[in-house]
Amino acid sequence: MAVGIKQIAETAGVSTATVSHVINHTRFVSEETTRKVEKAMEELSYCPNYLAKMLKEKKSNMIGLVIPDISNFFFTEIAAAVEKKLSGSGYNLVLCSSDEDPAREKEKIAHILTYFPAGIIIAPTDRSFDYRSLLGDLPAVYIDRRLEQNIGDSVLMDSRSAVNNAIGYLIGSGHKRIGFIGGVAGISTTDERYKGYTSALLEAGIKPDPSLIAFGDSRIQGGYDSCRALIECNSDMTALFVSNNLMCIGAMKYFVQYSMRIPDDISVIGFDDYDWTEITNPALSTIKQPTEKMGKIAVSLLLSRIADPSKPIEEIMLDGQLILRSSCKGMDV
Repeated sequence: MAVGIKQIAETAGVSTATVSHVINHTRFVSEETTRKVEKAMEELSYCPNYLAKMLKEKKSNMIGLVIPDISNFFFTEIAAAVEKKLSGSGYNLVLCSSDEDPAREKEKIAHILTYFPAGIIIAPTDRSFDYRSLLGDLPAVYIDRRLEQNIGDSVLMDSRSAVNNAIGYLIGSGHKRIGFIGGVAGISTTDERYKGYTSALLEAGIKPDPSLIAFGDSRIQGGYDSCRALIECNSDMTALFVSNNLMCIGAMKYFVQYSMRIPDDISVIGFDDYDWTEITNPALSTIKQPTEKMGKIAVSLLLSRIADPSKPIEEIMLDGQLILRSSCKGMDV
């Protein structure tokens, strides 16, 4: 006969309600009592049937997370931060990657909805899409990328200001022919970083040159191809800003392959700061995003939304940090 919470309660000497709270993490239970319940569960070889409970109640302790690219260090760090923050909260994570494809993203969201999740966090691929048409009133938080409509809580980084600051640094170091490599056009982060680049140039009285600007697919090969296109058209380019960590790897690969010396031949600033940026030769200057903080805030916003669905929508904007290393060199003025 299957073991139920009644038998566990009798063995542990507690109420069935207490056993339920321990299993579902729905209320505080003292450490001593929790140990008694867990010991009884172990002795009786009890395994909770979460699937049956989920199907019966049409709700679960699952939290969905949809990211655009699981191979991108930034989004894997976001996922790790979300998982860490959820630990001990009673919720479990379901992770999906949309591969930067809006149609695939909708399929992944539909898949997550079959788990009857308590809420969902999305780094959206389509900023014009009304995600409420899929989610209904499910609590949702949007991370990293801004939507055209203010339909839910969000946590973002001020990419425009961060890039404006980085380009301003290069200009202040004497550079005027500064290239820009951006990710997928139309995504809010790409557009904001591009605006940061152009605004810094205009503030310094430098007219943006279309031949110094390239957009790619946000992958390593996209960075390599974009870098090659810029170099072939601009032999006088003295500095390069790459607005995505994978594309920056691609650009660095091109420089190594064609024996271009950094920073002697060209100064480089990337986006996102990871361990590998410190061990490249030379070490890479970057804009550091508060990735872990973004993930943790997203979870806090979501849990708050689950607890109070009617509260006002919140947007949290975080700052980036310019990390200067030896990949940048001043020009002789």
